[in-house]
Amino acid sequence: MSLSAEAGRNHDDRAAGRVPGDPYAADPDRPATSALTPWWRWLFLLPGLAAGVYGAHGLLTAGRRVPLGSWLTWFIGSALVHDLVIAPVWIGLGWLAARLLPRPARPPVLLAAAITGVLTLVALPFVLGYGADPLNSSFLPRDYGRNLLVIAAAVWVVAAGWAVVAVRRARRSPAVRTD
Repeated sequence: MSLSAEAGRNHDDRAAGRVPGDPYAADPDRPATSALTPWWRWLFLLPGLAAGVYGAHGLLTAGRRVPLGSWLTWFIGSALVHDLVIAPVWIGLGWLAARLLPRPARPPVLLAAAITGVLTLVALPFVLGYGADPLNSSFLPRDYGRNLLVIAAAVWVVAAGWAVVAVRRARRSPAVRTD
């Protein structure tokens, strides 16, 4: 919806009552402009845009130091992996959490899943031993697979504790829905 179209609109029932009590939820009387507030949201957008412009400038002015074909392959490939693998998995996890977990337990479980996923993506080259040299045992000296499992288990233990505390607190407080 454009700002000019919003000027003639009195009330948008689609946004009304979606998130009661949330000061940052869409305003049903001003649906398009309410997304522009609070003002501090722009403090996050502007540095991101500046970093993007800086990166694009560096990429385009680097000359032969950056192989644009390889860069473009990685750029498009990462977008495809995100859109075809990561996003559907994440949507499925959210759907399962909404169906199987009480409301207060969802944030810790989904956060633990996100942390475990990022840790796995970062550690995967080490776990698989990419670049290992049998003649140089000091290159990949650790048991990275075991260490990844230990850290992931610690993340899930903390998340389980957080979820149990959140569910117990919600059951004590009648104002919070636990469905």
